[in-house]
Amino acid sequence: MAEEKNKINQIYDSLVDTEEANLNIHEKEILHPEDTADESNETLKATPSTKPVSDSSLTYYDNREENYQDLLLLIADAEKEIADLKFRKVLMESDFPALLDYFKQIFLAEELTVSAIAKGALLEYFTFELIKPLQNQELYLSTNEFSTWESKHFNLSYRLTSTNEILFSFMMPTSDGKFRNSKIKLMEVAPETMKVTVFNEAVLTLLKDCYSKHIYTSGQNSMFSREMNDVMAHMKELGFEFADNLLDNSKPLDLSVDLHHKTPIDVMDKIFITAMENEEYDFKKIDQNSYLIALNDNQSVTIKTIDQNSSLKLNTDRKNKSLIEFFGSYPFLVPLTITDEH
Repeated sequence: MAEEKNKINQIYDSLVDTEEANLNIHEKEILHPEDTADESNETLKATPSTKPVSDSSLTYYDNREENYQDLLLLIADAEKEIADLKFRKVLMESDFPALLDYFKQIFLAEELTVSAIAKGALLEYFTFELIKPLQNQELYLSTNEFSTWESKHFNLSYRLTSTNEILFSFMMPTSDGKFRNSKIKLMEVAPETMKVTVFNEAVLTLLKDCYSKHIYTSGQNSMFSREMNDVMAHMKELGFEFADNLLDNSKPLDLSVDLHHKTPIDVMDKIFITAMENEEYDFKKIDQNSYLIALNDNQSVTIKTIDQNSSLKLNTDRKNKSLIEFFGSYPFLVPLTITDEH
């Protein structure tokens, strides 16, 4: 029995390290409830109640706010565009009095703010109403030139001046079918005062281009005078006023024209010879600086020279004529208005 017990002990010793086998037994540790609470409080205190916002979260909210503001701007722009489109629709439906009122509100009083496209449309519709009689001459808006109306016989370009008048300039095909190199300033329309100024210089340029440079024919000049007088008559019906000018054929010519040059002696000599050769004409010297050219039907031209300038007093008696029509009947008088500088 003792021998078996010793064998068992030997087997046990060979399997277990005796040092590790000596296990230290401690008394069981007793935990008190108050100790557990203190430890829990310390743990809670060590952990913040709110976690800090990360950089990625800040970026998200910043981007979201920025996108929100961008969206508001897009909405505002879209609303402006829609309002502008509606206004342009109103312009298309407006008659001349309404267009005139919008012109004053936008360009003169600046009470309305609209896009550049709307302003361009207003000028297009407004100028069309001014020159409406040219519809009979195949009037259409040019696709080749900016702000230009083309008709069968000539073109009219328009632009708004710095003082909010509308300046019209024109070009006609030359006798060989081409156009003049530069436009001729024709008239200025002032919607604010409802007055129109026709530049007499334009009429004198036409006469020179016809009779001196031979760019235009007398028939072209007459046609231009006739069609533009239809336009002027229409503009008068719209309420515009015209000062006396050399293009108007609605009444007799009875006005003076300053030429800003002295009439050459050779021109006077040729007119004198022509007048003497025609029984219906006469040429008289009134005083040292004045001459009278008497024509048929009680029409006349008085030439007065002061220093280096001359002036013409035109009188067509009771015949309604423009200077183009008047000089068309008496082409020998055209050189009075022409110099090499003009």
